[in-house]
Amino acid sequence: MANHSFQDGFDSEELLALARVALERNDLEGALAKVKKALGAADPSAEAIGVAARVYAQLGLYARAEKLYEQFLAKHPKAALERFQLGMTRFDAGRPGDALEVWNALLKEQPLHPPALFYSALALTKVGKTSEARAGLDMLFRSIPADNLYFGRGRELLQSIESGTAAAQAASASARPADPYRTTH
Repeated sequence: MANHSFQDGFDSEELLALARVALERNDLEGALAKVKKALGAADPSAEAIGVAARVYAQLGLYARAEKLYEQFLAKHPKAALERFQLGMTRFDAGRPGDALEVWNALLKEQPLHPPALFYSALALTKVGKTSEARAGLDMLFRSIPADNLYFGRGRELLQSIESGTAAAQAASASARPADPYRTTH
């Protein structure tokens, strides 16, 4: 990574580190200010692009986040976290079918990726494919321990599916874990 110096005395590597800390503290304004400076470098690092994508996603600027995730993935096509989060930007933008395309491709390579299994089931529920959602949830339950966050949320989603389609649509928001844009799952 090039360490370009900026007016405030921080180089791009330092700005990126500060942006990550701000993001961990949920200081989106601070993270955005720092990561935008890091992105202003002549050749921004893939990490800066990924952090910027997460910031924009958390701000609800899904189109910007999606473009940045696509830019990141052009350099690192096998990056599971960013592939998952690209799907999240599409899901959060109200495009569950587009999200499913991303997650299905990820699941072909990593069939036991808990966030992708859960959110695929959630998206399938949203598009009315509850039998496929149940199958995904079954795979999720067989692949993770009961104390995993996605196990409990998956059980909630399964219960809402079993209680009826309208209830499943309403409950899908409550079954969703709080922050799918975290860097660890």
